[in-house]
Amino acid sequence: MTKKLMLLLILIAMLLSSCIVRSSLTFTEAQTQDKINLLTNPSFNPYSLDPQTALRGWRVDTDPPDQELGKIVIDTANAMDGKTSVRIDASDHAVILISDSFEVIRYGGYYISSAVRSNSPEMPEVELRFIAFKENGKIYNSFKKKIKTQPEWSKESISAGFIRPGVKRGRVAIMIPPFEEGSVWIDDAGCWKVHHFRSD
Repeated sequence: MTKKLMLLLILIAMLLSSCIVRSSLTFTEAQTQDKINLLTNPSFNPYSLDPQTALRGWRVDTDPPDQELGKIVIDTANAMDGKTSVRIDASDHAVILISDSFEVIRYGGYYISSAVRSNSPEMPEVELRFIAFKENGKIYNSFKKKIKTQPEWSKESISAGFIRPGVKRGRVAIMIPPFEEGSVWIDDAGCWKVHHFRSD
């Protein structure tokens, strides 16, 4: 399966709600201490001047697809972690940040988080997702949390686990809806394996 097709399938799954899992697990940020962040570039550091490749570890998509990416900027003036964040300026289409895939295990418990802020009077809701899928790209688990933006940085998280048999890979996705005025900033994203469930 090509990378482009797999990303398209992930995007379609994000837009559908039928496969969303409401998790009853509760993990905490404290459990991430001394654990490896599975995301390649959690602080959205720039790696080139080309908008398509600047955010190593992330892919930027739009809904509808193939929109101009000029309203998506690496911001060096506003950051919660490190020296940069991603700024999404007001536009009439949704923006989706999708992480590179990483290995997940069936009996793992995962803590996923991201920081957001906005100066938009609309205070758009950003959607944080954790997607787990098989090697063939078929999605079997999807967890989500909506984050209400505010002028100051705020952080929300997802606790995920009980991953279905055969699932091998995961991604974090962050969806910013269309909004009319101002900007949304994203920073300090992460996914950590914080627990291992006992198996029979």
